[in-house]
Formats: sequence, C-alpha cells, structure tokens
Amino acid sequence: MTIEKKGSAAGEILAFSLASVVLFRFSLFLLIFVIPLAVLYRRRGFFPGLIGSLVAFAGIAGMKIYHMASIQGAVFRPDLLGIDLVVPGTFLLGLAVMEAPELKSLRAYQRLLVAAVLAGIAGLPLLRYVMTSPEFDMILRAQIQAMVRSLTEGQAAGADLPFTGTEEVVRLSRIVFLNTYLAGYFMTLAANWVIGVRLSMRIAGESGEFPPFTRFRLPDAAVWAFLLFWTVVFLSFFRDLGIVRMLAWNLGLIAAILYGCQGVGIIKIWTAVLPRGTRLALTFLLVTLVFVPGINVILIAGVPLLGVSELWVNYRTKERS
Repeated sequence: MTIEKKGSAAGEILAFSLASVVLFRFSLFLLIFVIPLAVLYRRRGFFPGLIGSLVAFAGIAGMKIYHMASIQGAVFRPDLLGIDLVVPGTFLLGLAVMEAPELKSLRAYQRLLVAAVLAGIAGLPLLRYVMTSPEFDMILRAQIQAMVRSLTEGQAAGADLPFTGTEEVVRLSRIVFLNTYLAGYFMTLAANWVIGVRLSMRIAGESGEFPPFTRFRLPDAAVWAFLLFWTVVFLSFFRDLGIVRMLAWNLGLIAAILYGCQGVGIIKIWTAVLPRGTRLALTFLLVTLVFVPGINVILIAGVPLLGVSELWVNYRTKERS
C-alpha cells in the first residue's frame, strides 16, 4: 500500500536518496542503507521510489569512483568498480522487486525469493571474484595480518608464537562467504524492507502488526525442499560437492529463515494470552539467549524446527478458538 503525502516529491526523493548514500558510506550502518528507500517507496509509490533508488545508486557509484581516484598511484579498474557495486545494486534491485506492482499478487516471502534469485544471477561476477581471484586472497590476507599485528602490538618479544594460520583463515572466510551469501542477502533485504514498512506505517499513524507472523505458514510441500537442502549439506561434510554444497547451504539457510518465521508465529500465538509485560520479558530473554554460546545453537535450530513440526502438530487450535 502506498501512503500518499502532500509536499514536494522531488524533495523527498532527494532526501531519502541522500540518507541512503550516507548510511552506505559508514560501515556501522552499511546493512541498513535500504531502509530510507523502502520508506520512500511506501510514501510516494513505485516510480518515485525507483527514481530515488537510481539516484542513490549513482551517489554510491560516484563515491566509490572518487575513493578509487583519491588513492595515490592507483590505476582505475572498471572491472573492480563493477564488482564493488554488485552489493548495493542487488539490494536496490531487490527492493524494486518487493515494491513492483506487477508482483504484488505474490506473497512477501515469494517476492523475497524472486529477489534472491535475481541477486544470485547479478552477483555471479562477485562470487567468481571471491572463488578465483588472487587479489581477493591478497586483500583478505593483508587485513588478517594487520588485525593480528594490532592485537599483538606491545607484547613482550617472544611472549607468543607468531600467528601462522592466515592461509586457513582465508580459506575458511571464502567458504563461509560463499555458503551464506544468498541467505545473508535474503535476511538483510527482508529486515530492511520490514523496518522500512513499519516506519512508514508509524509515520502515517497506522496500527497493526507487520509482518503478521501469526498468520504466516509455508505450504506443506515446502518441507521437502527443506529436507533436501539440509540432506545435501550433511552429505557435503563427507564428500566434496563443489558448487552444489554452496547452493545447498544458501538455500537451506533461506528455508530455515522462513520456517523460523513460522516458528516465531507459533510462539506469538501461544504467548498471546500472557500479559504484555510478561511477553516483553520473554522476548528479551529469548533475544539474550541468542548470544549465549551453546544455548544459542539450540534456540537458532529449535525455532525453525518448531515451524517444520507444524506439518504434523496443529499448534493453532488456540488461535482458532
């Protein structure tokens, strides 16, 4: 739904686009740079939102070109610039998919899946760069060594053995990046879009839960995809499956995120009868436990499995009654 507002559309486009560029500029806020544009889409509609996204992309590209040009002795590399723009470009593309009028008939999670597929295709140059480029290894190796030097600076000579695991860290970093790239994109885009919609609703004075977790449920057949992906992940521990392992990890994590949303809906249904203060305390406890080693693994795995188990157990009887 679009929230129509009086005033200058051009002014809002420029303001929200600039806010997006500023957020992208600072590493601390990099993962939320899409939120202002999500608000713009909701306030002004699809085409103003799309224009704002293009303006933001141009601003980000200009910022990166300026940074490259300001490095003394550096040679301008259009190929590296293109790879560097993959991440902001795919997120802006994904936001356009979420707000495209032609796709409004799809459920939100289905549009997120479409966006993830397009991001995977558009991100092939970046993935290839990470998989095969010696430059990526060199940059990552330099960052790891710099971090180790900063941590060991000032220690007495000979107090500790020099760090010799740089190559293993580089290898593991590549594996983790490739195995979680699409899943991380999926979750980050979803979070940005949801926060943007909630902010626009709050600004407009609208009430209501968004997203409505208590009404979210995947089709029963989706469990077969969930089981298939995680079976392949399990097999990848015993055999080198190459790119299949990467796909299985990403798709398995996306399926786990969706079933996790279903699990959250079940928890909200069963805690709806509790006083508001008790619900807030329980929410705070669960969020805290996510950061407790050992327990967080049980919680992170348990919530999606709770969603999966709804295929056999009817948890929503209380909701219907």
